[in-house]
Amino acid sequence: MYITPAYYGFFERLEKNMNRDWFKAHKDEFDRDVFYPFKELTERVIEKSREVDAGIQLDFKQAAFRIYRDTRFSKDKSPYKLWMGAAVSRIGRKNTMYPEIYFQFGLHENFIAGGLYRPDKQVLVKIRQAIHERPEMLDEIHHDERLRKYFPAGLQGDKNKRLPLKEWMETARKQPFILNKNFYTFKTLSREEVMREDLDDFIVDHFRAMEKWNRFLMDVLENQ
Repeated sequence: MYITPAYYGFFERLEKNMNRDWFKAHKDEFDRDVFYPFKELTERVIEKSREVDAGIQLDFKQAAFRIYRDTRFSKDKSPYKLWMGAAVSRIGRKNTMYPEIYFQFGLHENFIAGGLYRPDKQVLVKIRQAIHERPEMLDEIHHDERLRKYFPAGLQGDKNKRLPLKEWMETARKQPFILNKNFYTFKTLSREEVMREDLDDFIVDHFRAMEKWNRFLMDVLENQ
């Protein structure tokens, strides 16, 4: 297994010893039980995700988030995260435009998410224009049988109350997804679901389940 009881055990101890001296003294355990298993998992997911999108050519460093927290602008000065996460797409963790699969496993939350969580402004404009022109497409994505099998809640996202174009607001009356600021789907997992030998395939199957959204987004990027 990639994620084992030892993986969670390290985070349990870290939560009780949230300081740099303890982490430094137990760095070998972190590497053995957390970092390298998660690195191997992420590299396997990247490799297999190329079957979904051949344009994915990133490496582990581009995909994975570091365990060290940026505390400069946070009231919480805890130096470490209690999870490991990675975003697999053509760009990786800085993705603002391409289909992605994100997975995060840690002490208090374990989940897989897909879609596009941080679209830049130009991409969001293109997406909304495509929804305006083909409003039925978002219903097809949201209710897709394969998507709902892996992500029962379907397509989600935070919404704006108003849009800059009058015609977009008119479309919003029949297709509220045009109000979305991001487009993602999300599923929480138990530790038992995460601690499995085929976790890499399990994650990539969720990426495949986003096929209709992935194709829609790539059409938006390539045709507009």
